[in-house]
Amino acid sequence: MEKKTYQKMTAISIMTFVFWVASLFISGLVGDREWMSKQAQNEIAESWSNKQDFVGPIICVPVCKDSTATMPYTCMYVLPERLEMTADIQSETLHRGMFDASVYRTKVNGKGSYNLSQMHDLGQNADKEKSVKIDWKNAQIIVAIKDKRGLEDGIKVNIGGKVAELNMHFNDFGKSKIASIFGSDMEPICATADLSAMVGRNDVNFEVTTELKGSGELNVAPIGQSTVLTISGNCKDPSFNGFMLPSSRNVTDDGFEATWKISSLNRNDVDQVFYADNREKAFQTVGTKLLIMGGQYTKTDRALKYAFLVILLSLAAVFTAEMCVKGDINVLSYVLISCALVLFYLLLLSFGEWVGFSAAYFISAFMTLGLIGLYLKAIVRKNLPAIAVCMFMALVNLFIFVLLSIESMALLAGTLGLFVVVGAAMFFSLRIVNNKPEKVQE
Repeated sequence: MEKKTYQKMTAISIMTFVFWVASLFISGLVGDREWMSKQAQNEIAESWSNKQDFVGPIICVPVCKDSTATMPYTCMYVLPERLEMTADIQSETLHRGMFDASVYRTKVNGKGSYNLSQMHDLGQNADKEKSVKIDWKNAQIIVAIKDKRGLEDGIKVNIGGKVAELNMHFNDFGKSKIASIFGSDMEPICATADLSAMVGRNDVNFEVTTELKGSGELNVAPIGQSTVLTISGNCKDPSFNGFMLPSSRNVTDDGFEATWKISSLNRNDVDQVFYADNREKAFQTVGTKLLIMGGQYTKTDRALKYAFLVILLSLAAVFTAEMCVKGDINVLSYVLISCALVLFYLLLLSFGEWVGFSAAYFISAFMTLGLIGLYLKAIVRKNLPAIAVCMFMALVNLFIFVLLSIESMALLAGTLGLFVVVGAAMFFSLRIVNNKPEKVQE
């Protein structure tokens, strides 16, 4: 192999490293743009409504120390025996400048029943005294949500045939301060209901309806002895979170539907009937997280992780074409081609903010490869080598795009792809190594 060939291969290796380092600066720019996008999303959420958690309905009954007392010393909480909840999420896209954020409206409907057949005995045992009194006339129906700004039409509860609209904060029951069982980040809303006529029944039916606004996530606490929760919506790319995954799910291009079937044995938060102990209760939740615009930044950052490989293979393709046509492409031309390869990622970032990652990827690749192809044609003055190099670069870019699209199989596909590339490099290197000038016989 000629000394000049060795020098050019060394120069290509150095340029690959230098321009890979240059691509890292674009990675920093991606991080800045992603931060700006999240700031815009947070600002929209603050004006619209943050994510929503829904807990309820729960019966809260004041418990007095004796039959003549008017001041409660604790509260008894009763969770549903059976709970069926449905939520239909319709997501929308709001804009803040050039950045987008996904928000939603949802109709939450629930029905179920309470078992109040043993409440009298439980009340007597609350303080180990027979004089304990449960004040069913001043019972409260409580629902807690994450952000009350998302309430669009109030919360209506029909329990035992009596309709109550939840419109006030948790009642302190007179002079006695009863701490809320909900965390400081939850907002309980309640209404007083006289449930004295329902004590002793094991099938006190109820219905609850509300309309909420939110952003990002919707979670529901499965507080029933047995709970069936169904969440559906028009989001095409939901993810499911919480302490349990759905029992069944169906995600299509038109939307999704997911169903959870959970019993009290599956969760370990609270009993179905418990007394207030002035401590917050951490209710476990399940739900869905909706796609928030801005995912192109994550994909662009992942694409930049392959920049070293793309630059190396592209310059190697140009070098191979140079050897095949026995031409002479100077170092300055390699530098300019490397600049175009790095510029591809800046184009990808810029177009991705307007047309999405997939469209931006192919637009940027078409522009970059077209520029490099025309430049190579002008240098070598032949169409075939320029077309061959561009086709190879296009295959490399397509391969990277496939890797970005199949996250679970990316490692296997990438390893097999590298194996093929190394094999091809070994094959083409034979031509360079064996391309020695013949000795002149004396």
